[in-house]
Amino acid sequence: MTYTHAPLRRLNRLAIATALILSTSISVANAQDAGDPLAVYQWHLKNTGQRAIADTPLVSGNDLNVDGLYRNNIRGEGVTIGIIDNGLQIAHPDLRAHVGRIAGRNFNPNARNRNDPTPLNPTLNAHGTMVGGIAAAVGGNGIGVRGVAPSATLKGFNWLESKPTKSGSITLYASEENLSYAWWDGQESADIDVFNNSWGLSSVSPNLPVGSSTNDQLSYERAMSSTRSGRGGIYVKAAGNNFTNAATRKTAFGVLDSCSYQTKQLNVGCLPAGHDPRNNYFNTITVGAVAADGRRSSYSSTGSALWVSGFGGEGGIQKKYEPGLAPNSYDPAIITTDIAGCEDGTNINKNREDDLDSNLSLIDRSCDYTAKMNGTSAAAPMVSGVAALILEANPQLSFRDVKYVLAVTARKTDPQQVSTRLSDGRELVPGWITNAAGHAFSNWYGFGVVDAARAVHLASTFQPLGALVDTGWHTVRRQVSISSVPRTTRLKIEMPDGARKIEAVQLGFSLDHVNSRLVEFVLISPSGTRSVVQPAYTAIGSGFWNKQASFSAWQLLSSNAFLDENGKGTWTLEATDMGRPAGAASRGKLESFTLRILGH
Repeated sequence: MTYTHAPLRRLNRLAIATALILSTSISVANAQDAGDPLAVYQWHLKNTGQRAIADTPLVSGNDLNVDGLYRNNIRGEGVTIGIIDNGLQIAHPDLRAHVGRIAGRNFNPNARNRNDPTPLNPTLNAHGTMVGGIAAAVGGNGIGVRGVAPSATLKGFNWLESKPTKSGSITLYASEENLSYAWWDGQESADIDVFNNSWGLSSVSPNLPVGSSTNDQLSYERAMSSTRSGRGGIYVKAAGNNFTNAATRKTAFGVLDSCSYQTKQLNVGCLPAGHDPRNNYFNTITVGAVAADGRRSSYSSTGSALWVSGFGGEGGIQKKYEPGLAPNSYDPAIITTDIAGCEDGTNINKNREDDLDSNLSLIDRSCDYTAKMNGTSAAAPMVSGVAALILEANPQLSFRDVKYVLAVTARKTDPQQVSTRLSDGRELVPGWITNAAGHAFSNWYGFGVVDAARAVHLASTFQPLGALVDTGWHTVRRQVSISSVPRTTRLKIEMPDGARKIEAVQLGFSLDHVNSRLVEFVLISPSGTRSVVQPAYTAIGSGFWNKQASFSAWQLLSSNAFLDENGKGTWTLEATDMGRPAGAASRGKLESFTLRILGH
């Protein structure tokens, strides 16, 4: 399968800036902030409702809860985080002290130093340096910012480095071979504990993708589980920034978005996180983004594949520099390291969008930092940093243990999240649900926003999960007509054995339908918990761009909504044509259902 990848930072002006009105005199919040003068603006680390670099006021309490850990000297010491991205500027003043002795891998075969992942074109490839700073910028060194794990070690891999062309830019090294090298196969990867992946699919068909096969998935999972001396690396993956946009198509009338007005009005999300096959791997911690008010960032991809959320913020542009933009343009984003100097990166002298920009800034004139980072690209390294804090507290934990600790200690944000419904009241996407084991789960937030202090406290005495139970793939093949409400179509699989406590559920299905984007898929556990694994009215499927008479597709997805439930019993896949008038003839068939349960 061929992918086009891109870093998951929002790349339009609405969403790559950040700003709150700043006072020219900076008050230092505490003695630690004196060691990192810009830390007072890092609301994701400590949010007391202080002023930040944005126009919209902060909402106190929306942070990662790391401050007490720093005071107790839990800072990620001895843990290595790999930044698999478009490069990492290892000479950056706020990163270089903690870059690994072998700094990573440069995939350019002509590079002078194959272990220096600094991007060749730093203006176009600042993303990885911003991501690295969020995860592990040096703490207490008297300059700039601090990372979530400010004593962790960093390595970089320029897998997504791009170069400019007349028609835009092209990615240079994004091959499956190079990803395998960065994830497990390369000697530079051997000592990495946490693998941060702030990227995803950038060019997608509006149709259901063919996705990774079950064999490919198993192959990747085996390799990922073998890292960290068999305990498995912590693979953190950005969910995607496709809630309000999808693929575009060139037509005679111009470039059109394949995410329809109807999809946006219904608020179901254009492309769910599970559309990226790697977000469904058992080893992957898929991360959504939350804004400074504790609610889903406007762009953050949603779905049952989410595990937890971090803070991604919004646009953050200040009105005094860029008036007349959409309201969330002026909401806070994330401050982090940028390519050093005022000629490269995103913070340059030519374009001021906030009070930190350029050498005219009264806050910091170095241009070594940006307050314009956002996206699930920003949320993911926050979770990577928290994972490093967990591993410092208990380095013997497996990847399964770390995932579990993050889930059960996450904070339920936006607790009044309402479900998304059609005008006739039919539900498309639920708000928070509580499963049969008592865990709250949301297709917008996963298990909630990571809470570092709670996670480290649990991790320090955590008893490892029991031996892994993997049911393998069970499949039923039977063609049944897809009906509409009040009738629904169901395929069932009986799982005679399985985990007594579920850690993950993976599923696949195939269908043949004239307008498959109107079909909603719900997975129901033996305990009765319902998980919407594919909402209707997204940009996925036929019927919008694809005008053929029917559309046949295979989709591989996952759901994390069933954590700790018993996997034994009858599982049901429910398919409903939400756009078919009552009494009308069926417009297609559900053809197969396959299921795999992992747990202990």
